[in-house]
Amino acid sequence: MAIVEVAIPVPLNKTFDYLCDVEVAVGTRVRVPFIRKIVVGIVLGNKDKSDFDKLKSVEEVLDDTPILDQPILDFLFWSAKYYHHPIGEVISAALPKNLRLGKEAKIKKVTGLSIDTEKPDYKITDEQSHAIDEILKAQNSYHGFLLHGVTGSGKTEVYLNITQAALDQDKQVLVLVPEIGLTPQMVSRFESRLETRVVAIHSQLNETQKLDAYLMAKNGEAGVVLGTRSAIFAPMPNLGLIIIDEEHDGSFKQQSNFRYSARDLCFIRAKQANIPLVLGTATPSLEMLKNVMDKKITRLTLTQRAGGATMPKVSLIDMRQHFDGLLSALLLEKMQQYLSKGKQVMLFINRRGYAPVYYCKECGWKAECGRCDSGMIYHRHINRLKCHHCGDEKIPEHTCPDCKQPSLEVLGYGTERLEETLSSHFSDTPIIRIDRDTTRRKKAFGEHLKQINSGEPCIIVGTQMLAKGHDFSNLAMVGILDTDAGLLSLDFRATEHLAQLLIQVSGRAGRAKEQGEVVIQTRYPDHPIFSYVLSSRYTQFASQLLKQRSSALLPPFSHQALLCANAKNKQVAEDFLREAAGLLKSIQIDVVEIWGPVANIIEKKSDYYYFNLYLQSNDRKALHQMLSTFNEHIDTLKLRNKVRWYLDIDPIE
Repeated sequence: MAIVEVAIPVPLNKTFDYLCDVEVAVGTRVRVPFIRKIVVGIVLGNKDKSDFDKLKSVEEVLDDTPILDQPILDFLFWSAKYYHHPIGEVISAALPKNLRLGKEAKIKKVTGLSIDTEKPDYKITDEQSHAIDEILKAQNSYHGFLLHGVTGSGKTEVYLNITQAALDQDKQVLVLVPEIGLTPQMVSRFESRLETRVVAIHSQLNETQKLDAYLMAKNGEAGVVLGTRSAIFAPMPNLGLIIIDEEHDGSFKQQSNFRYSARDLCFIRAKQANIPLVLGTATPSLEMLKNVMDKKITRLTLTQRAGGATMPKVSLIDMRQHFDGLLSALLLEKMQQYLSKGKQVMLFINRRGYAPVYYCKECGWKAECGRCDSGMIYHRHINRLKCHHCGDEKIPEHTCPDCKQPSLEVLGYGTERLEETLSSHFSDTPIIRIDRDTTRRKKAFGEHLKQINSGEPCIIVGTQMLAKGHDFSNLAMVGILDTDAGLLSLDFRATEHLAQLLIQVSGRAGRAKEQGEVVIQTRYPDHPIFSYVLSSRYTQFASQLLKQRSSALLPPFSHQALLCANAKNKQVAEDFLREAAGLLKSIQIDVVEIWGPVANIIEKKSDYYYFNLYLQSNDRKALHQMLSTFNEHIDTLKLRNKVRWYLDIDPIE
């Protein structure tokens, strides 16, 4: 009997040995007994002998040929080691659900080949041409490029040209985008230009579609795989190029279970495959700008908008002079001017729901979530108070629970209330609201985009789902409301994220021939961030931030990890981290600083109390050495089974 080493999706840092009466290739799925159930695992190796005497047998071999080839397994091993996460769970995160459940690895429906491709009707600019040439020089070797192009400068055109060049060499191309909302738009642009199969991988597909896309990538039928962060794990035997669009976007980081960053893993995947990597954005993250400074990647710039479009005019409205609610008279007047010319207007507010505060104006009582440290948000169309952290809902009271007076009111604005206010000012204009509530239905987002792309005058109200990548040709004006929260945040990355958001949202305006306008409402018009945004000097602003980070020794000039524990008993969560801090300090690596435990910004979520321990070092190797040693001795912590805990490497929250 042969012995096979199998990875099983359990939160344990080890693999398991089983007897098997046939020879099984590495990367093949097997059904095996584990504790009291049958599970699907992946074979990682064959052995002559095991450290254990009594071995169970493999129940069934599920694949004739391996589902994971050696390059993708090497990539998953690297990921598991870097993020200090069990290999079984890492492999599980990389597979579509149907493969995890043991279903047959067979394509049901081959999709993605467009019948009629079209050539572009405009000439590429000198800047685009230079960027394409530079990237193609590195075609068969590892090299990172930051494609830093202002919004509307035609980065997608560069992607299409370099993708075609890779396809001409019979190579496959992986393209990552941050939002599901951008995927259909990107897919249609790639399909309309490239004579190859373009498949999408993202969470809004059903399980059969995800499996088909995965298998078409694996067998080389798909020339282009386009998807959100999980597409980084698609097996592509002829991978020749990786493109990441909007590299600065936080949604490339997974925030639950296996907490990987798809953007960071792209570097490793490109290095292992010895291929070029292109990261495109109008607002590079400080990490990428530091990589440029350290000469680890090459920066290519596109400073002009494509097709003769000009950058929008940006102005501020000082809200200290306006007391007429969320919308100043000046903003309404500007909106009216553009709408009367048959143009579209977009208002951006990063808060869904009707109003963030439901309170009593007599005694000051506020509707709070009973399970979280946060207020309940009022949603008027369903007449419910909702917690946006745990999803709890309740019907609002009519009288104040504290003083029994019928004096309850709402305070503040969300997208829903903004939509209602606008319809009283612009009764004849269609208002399209795009947020998580209005796009829950499967095809709703696509329908909204279709309505906007028809070019008819309308007012678009949206959250940050609309901030990036979309190209609305008749959108002439963008109004940005309520940005001040980003200026008052405790997070050291808040001003970087706010600048990126302001520039990305502004970039939606005036992408056709006429100059667009961006209007920002704020109570802090003198804040330095605005002088940079108004004059489109993002790079200079980022340089200032890099200097501040360097003197404070914060990322990207140091490396961080976060150990988070949560429990229903507040004391237990805190005590576990104290115990963990003791273990970490006993490892005695002086270059790693340990801070905490401290309560999370929102201490209580869904009846669990959250506490964090922060680790920081300017020596990445030492930090990971400490965490590896910590993982080996985690069993010595007495409270480990009384809490839920996880490690987050390079946290962004």
